[in-house]
Amino acid sequence: MVLPEVPCDVLVIGSGPIGATYAKEILEPKKGALPTSPKIIMVESGAQESKIPGDHKKNAVTFQKDIDAFVHIIKGSLHVSSVPTRVDPNLTLPPVSWSPRGKQNFNGQNQEQDIYSNLDANAVSRNVGGMSTHWTCATPRQLEGVEGTDIFDRTTWNKLYARAEELISTRKDVLNSSIRQRLVLEILRDAFPDRNVGPLPLAAKKVEGKNLITWSSSSTVLGDLLSGNPAKLDLRDQHICEKLEFETVQGVTKVKYAIVKDLAKPRSPRDPHDRIKIKPKYVVIAGGPILTPQLLYNSGFRPEFDDPDEGEPPEKPFLSLPALGRNLIEQTMCFCQIVLKDKWVRELQTRYWGEECEAHRKKFDKDADPLRIPFDDLDPQVTLPVTAQTPWHTQIHRDAFSYGAVPPAIDKRTIVDLRYFGRVQPRWRNRVKFSKKLTDAFGLPQPTFDVKLSKEDRNVTHKMMEDMEAVAGKMGGYLPGSEPQFLAPGLALHVCGTTVAQRRDPNKSDADQKNESCCDETSKIWGVENLYVGGLNVIPGSNASNPTLTAMCFAIKGAEAIRKKLNPTKGLYEAEDDSQDDVLASDSE
Repeated sequence: MVLPEVPCDVLVIGSGPIGATYAKEILEPKKGALPTSPKIIMVESGAQESKIPGDHKKNAVTFQKDIDAFVHIIKGSLHVSSVPTRVDPNLTLPPVSWSPRGKQNFNGQNQEQDIYSNLDANAVSRNVGGMSTHWTCATPRQLEGVEGTDIFDRTTWNKLYARAEELISTRKDVLNSSIRQRLVLEILRDAFPDRNVGPLPLAAKKVEGKNLITWSSSSTVLGDLLSGNPAKLDLRDQHICEKLEFETVQGVTKVKYAIVKDLAKPRSPRDPHDRIKIKPKYVVIAGGPILTPQLLYNSGFRPEFDDPDEGEPPEKPFLSLPALGRNLIEQTMCFCQIVLKDKWVRELQTRYWGEECEAHRKKFDKDADPLRIPFDDLDPQVTLPVTAQTPWHTQIHRDAFSYGAVPPAIDKRTIVDLRYFGRVQPRWRNRVKFSKKLTDAFGLPQPTFDVKLSKEDRNVTHKMMEDMEAVAGKMGGYLPGSEPQFLAPGLALHVCGTTVAQRRDPNKSDADQKNESCCDETSKIWGVENLYVGGLNVIPGSNASNPTLTAMCFAIKGAEAIRKKLNPTKGLYEAEDDSQDDVLASDSE
């Protein structure tokens, strides 16, 4: 069957904040672009679920009035990646009913998954905006020397981070008016004067004149690219890229076609096509740390062949990608909730906290509201930053998660959550691999995890728990049922390294460098001229912080490389000041 062809300059696969960054930086880089712009098609396997494409769902006022009601939104947006097959029998099933025989694959479970090496809670989001429609919006920078690598020099990192923060609207002053923000900062700064306690960097802004917050997402990055007539960006939801096809001409390999399926389109005798062949000049896969290597695998790329299940190496050398799925890291997590100490609550009741608080006290007497601070006081967002001595990311706040809901008999204004994310070092043996037999719900190879913590990782995680307990003890007592606990592997949803980047070495060939990594510092896949990847999956080195901002840095760098190739003579992209051209270029270029 001959499929319809659709040409474009750039195909972006995935609509999360990384795909959005690529689109924005290609079409509207900071330096500005001339009115004529490349044609970009963005495909997303999930649906558009908000009025503004990719908007953060927590921007609905209802959820800001009751953050715990947002829990079901998060749960509904996450689809678990790998569920081991259950073999325990149902002992009360009627004898006449059919029952599973042994270890079989059913209900989307994965019979190839070892339960002892799984990331049980890892999940993907399939919707326009990806994870950014329900994330916490924490956007810290990685700490030099403790996280990440020197793939870029420090000057370049600073410029990339500054641009990423601009795109996603990162700020530290969002909660300056919050009474509890000021109280928690005061408590922790007094208790830990050497820890540089401060506001958590947030991709958000306060709504003027109201105790509401506009949380950033893909829609923030894209801005007006999806509006106007015609829109600069062709976003196609419920379209899944199933496979890439390649051609090699005069020794240069490129993606020739992307096979894309319209998941919702009916098929009839008159119109039997629910697939198209997109013919792009450049391709960006930004599907996240699991779905990006999955698409590469389904397109013929193969990792290191030390596993009998992998079969024979690919016939075409460019499809050999030993590091595919390797170097996987995921943060360990611990969590607790505390109820503020009585002495801190008295501080809330007696001290002057501003005009809003005074107005609330006049409106509600002690019997009506003993706490005597506004009911809509914004929840705190505080952090003790990563250091060499404390290599873990902290979020001391109140937010909606699939765990940590508050019992109704407790005043929510007295609750503080502590979430700690532990640094894990990359190891070659930790990986996600893909089945040659089983598929996921969308017909692509089933991902299977093989992940173990090292002794060092375990020791760091133990110290992290001790630190969380010490910090929690300064603020209050544990909420019953939310005492300190480790959370299921994968729940951080911060998997990195599965298509890891490496700085291009002028003394090595692509074939040599692909033995250690999947792409160069611009995120271009080794050996394929027009194929780029984006996401947490490209980040090299260890990671403790929320890595979204760092992944955006790589996307900015990749978009810059594509811009140059689309127009090497600067016909479309002309710098306002030639002396400032390539301000994001690293010293290796």
